[in-house]
Amino acid sequence: MQPEVAQRAPDETEDLLTLVQMSEDELLRRAQAGDEEAFGAILYTLEGPLRRFVRRLLGTSDAEDDIIQDVFIALYRNLGSIEPERGLRPYLYRMVRNRSYDQLRKLGRYHVYSLDDEPAEAYASLETLSDDSEEPEEVAHWLLIQLEVREAMNRLPENQRQALILFAEEGLSYAEIAEAMNTNVGTIKSRLFHAKKGLRRLVRPEVLQALDAEFG
Repeated sequence: MQPEVAQRAPDETEDLLTLVQMSEDELLRRAQAGDEEAFGAILYTLEGPLRRFVRRLLGTSDAEDDIIQDVFIALYRNLGSIEPERGLRPYLYRMVRNRSYDQLRKLGRYHVYSLDDEPAEAYASLETLSDDSEEPEEVAHWLLIQLEVREAMNRLPENQRQALILFAEEGLSYAEIAEAMNTNVGTIKSRLFHAKKGLRRLVRPEVLQALDAEFG
C-alpha cells in the first residue's frame, strides 16, 4: 500500500535547496510521514549517483531509465518498511544492483565494460582531481591515470569491483556497502583489501607513484 501523501498549503512549501541540505535520514523520516516534497528531495539528491552506479555495472544501456524509475517506484511503495537507522542509500544501491543483474540475465551476458561508454563522466569526475588553474597537460595527465585505473577496476572479480566502486566512487562506509551488497562488514573489508591489492598488480608503477604522491 502506498503511503498517504500529505498536502501542504502554498505558504508551507519549503524551498528544494533547504530540503536537500537535510540529512538523508531526516528526509526519509519526513517522506515516511507523508511529506511529498521530502520524497522529491530524495529523488533530486540520489538520482545522479544511482544512475552513475547503473552505468558502472551495465555500461551504456537503454535499460538505465527503466531501472531508475523502477527503483524509485519501489522506494515510494515501500517507504514505511525502511529502517532509517540502516540507511536509505544502501537500500537504494542494493535495489539498483539487483535490477542491473536482472537486466544482465535477460541479455544472457556478463558485464562487458568499455572505456568509451562514459567519456563525458570521466571528464566530469576529473574535476575532483584538478582545478581551473591547472595546465591542459596536467588535466590530460590525470585523465589518462583515471581511465587506466577504471580499466584496471573492470578487470577485478565482480564482487571486488562493486565494493571498490561503492567505497571509492560513491563514498559509502563499510557498513553501508555491506548493506547494499547483502553481506557483512568483514567480507567487505576483505573484498576491498584484495581489490586494492589487485589494482596494484594491474596498473603501471608510475600510476601508483602519481596516486601516492597526490593523495598520500
